[in-house]
Amino acid sequence: MRRAALVTGAVALLALGAVGGWFAARETEDPERIVETSTVTVTTTEEALDAALPEAVARTRQALLEAARERDYDALRPLVPPTGFEYTFGSPVPGGPIAYWQELERTTDERPLERLEQVLEMPYTLSRGIFVWPFAYDVASLDELTAHEREVLAPLGPLETVFVEGTGYLGWRAGIRPDGAWVFFVAGD
Repeated sequence: MRRAALVTGAVALLALGAVGGWFAARETEDPERIVETSTVTVTTTEEALDAALPEAVARTRQALLEAARERDYDALRPLVPPTGFEYTFGSPVPGGPIAYWQELERTTDERPLERLEQVLEMPYTLSRGIFVWPFAYDVASLDELTAHEREVLAPLGPLETVFVEGTGYLGWRAGIRPDGAWVFFVAGD
């Protein structure tokens, strides 16, 4: 019996020692710290001039693109040269290119400024010394286009309507000379 009491006492002492040790360890631990952080990312998008374009061409393209995005014929007007600008394959129209494009909007489903924006957002090609949008300007046949190029041109509508076999691309296109002069924005042949 005495032995059982000693064993019970020893077990009790061990248990109390373990509990006391646990409390002592908790009291000497570093306090738990919870740190919450948050990150805010601010992204700024700027229109960068195309490094491959001459500066004058990039400036003209940017001005045309801004006017087209705003659907602002008044902003476009000073960019149209007084002579030598190609906008129709027919006779000149009274009032010039702006009047012609506005008449197209009134009488057809054509939206020249929407098309100008679309083509200027596409890659360009250099043809006979003129920077021309879209790149398909000098592609002779639909068969020459890769799947990716067809996808890039998709905003212009069904490709069969802007390509004429044997003739090539006849959709809306814009051209700027290396000196920054806008020389044409025309569709058809």
